[in-house]
Amino acid sequence: MKKIFICAAALATFGLGTASAQDIYKVEQVSTSDLDGDARFVGMGGAMGALGANISAMSTNPASTGLYRRNDMSLTAGLLAEPYNGTMQLGAGKTKGSFDQVGFVYSVDLENASGVKFVNMGFNYHKSKNFKNYIGMNNVALPKFMDNGVPQGMSQSWQFCDLAANLEGNLLDLGYDPDRELTTPTTLLAYDTYLIDAVDENGESVGERDVRIDRYVPSYANRYNYHRAQWGGIHDYDFNLSLNINERVYLGAVLGVHNVDMHSALLYDEELFQNGNVNDTGGYTMFTEETLTGSGVDGKFGLIVRPIEESPFRVGLSVTTPTAYDLESRAYAQLSTPYLDANGNTCSQNVELTNTYRIRTPWKLDVSAATTIGTRLALDAEYQMMNYSSVSVRYANTESWQAGNFSTDVYLQDEINNYLKNIHTLRVGAEARLSNNFSARLGYNYVTSSFDKDAYLNLLVDGSSYYYATNTDYVNLGATNRFTAGLGYHCGSFYFDVAYLHSRQNADVYAFHYNLEDRNGVKNDLPVQKFNLIRNQAMFTVGFKF
Repeated sequence: MKKIFICAAALATFGLGTASAQDIYKVEQVSTSDLDGDARFVGMGGAMGALGANISAMSTNPASTGLYRRNDMSLTAGLLAEPYNGTMQLGAGKTKGSFDQVGFVYSVDLENASGVKFVNMGFNYHKSKNFKNYIGMNNVALPKFMDNGVPQGMSQSWQFCDLAANLEGNLLDLGYDPDRELTTPTTLLAYDTYLIDAVDENGESVGERDVRIDRYVPSYANRYNYHRAQWGGIHDYDFNLSLNINERVYLGAVLGVHNVDMHSALLYDEELFQNGNVNDTGGYTMFTEETLTGSGVDGKFGLIVRPIEESPFRVGLSVTTPTAYDLESRAYAQLSTPYLDANGNTCSQNVELTNTYRIRTPWKLDVSAATTIGTRLALDAEYQMMNYSSVSVRYANTESWQAGNFSTDVYLQDEINNYLKNIHTLRVGAEARLSNNFSARLGYNYVTSSFDKDAYLNLLVDGSSYYYATNTDYVNLGATNRFTAGLGYHCGSFYFDVAYLHSRQNADVYAFHYNLEDRNGVKNDLPVQKFNLIRNQAMFTVGFKF
């Protein structure tokens, strides 16, 4: 049937809402980390946990600083670049400079003391996660389904129609305030801008009439454009204490403080039509942006053992506790449609939301082995497992954040258990001493995907996490391959290192989720769009040992 092109003229802009959503994709983002640190550490692929005597290595094994016998300080800066297709990047530039690391180790020689030979204290700042990425796709065709002999093109509004019913499948009256509290804010924006229309049993728009809603009628579209940008990072501050026991056993601990500063923006638009394949309606646009800020704390405990006194071979073990994050999310969403209000103006509505909640990230376990061959070659190999079974999301039961009265979001917990997998990371690195002053390094990382093959953003669950969701899109990231190389030069107490990092990761991108046969179905009838996330990064470190 034809959609009535009328928009309620008296609708006011939404005020400040009570929450914006946390979901499995945000949990994954604050739980994972990049390869970052000083240039020597990156040049070896981050494989220095057992090799030790490197400031950045305290982030993987706190005992690594126990191998220091001198004081050390270093500072690292870098450049990060991603492929750019010339389309608008929503605030994310093509190439960004970054301040990646600064740290020191203060080594105390106990001289004639038996047992403990050195007590070392260190501090290191580094950016453990750089959120900078961009996904852009233009003129993506939407699938069409026949309805009474007329091809109707899928639209994001089809999912909004699904969300216009409660969890039991009963239609909500989105003109009635109590019912409006039972769906997502963007569904309300779609209703208020007539992207979806409530009709009676005769197919007539309900409007202001006091009649029974028979169904919601969506819009139809030919194609869409999708542009998503993220930037910001997670900043880590590590406070380290380590011991050297008889040059055979090294112990260490780190208190880690983490600061989250993540920004994202999405611009999504559809070419709408009313009948057939003609663009006779105009365009619909959705713009969302979100800022996620907060802080967290965790602990790391490490051990390195040299089992054979005459051999440089050593093994390492470290455990990282879950990071306990206190987070605040601020989100904004705006929908603009070509449908007209009573004054002949096109409809545009927006909503602002804020929320505070807590995320507890996974446990991490690292095992490593390293050795040196003569004075010319150093080798290190490491394995890390990150266990998502420890993850939880909690929200306050009262308005007072300090009250300590929090509950686990059990519905989101089910999504985490179903769709997030343990992550396995392999790191290998080698350093060759080319001369008395120059060294060369190579490294490689392989990181498995966090997501189950059926993972999706489920907006049909009974949880506070989703009642205030401002997005419908989701990106399932695949495994990551990182290749690194580096050079080092030292002259007296000064040293200079450079490193290059190339990272590749596949991404399955969905603008929204819709299942024609079952609105609760895992299958998405919207075809996946494949995208490659490629990152090239250069780092430069200057340091001083004394």
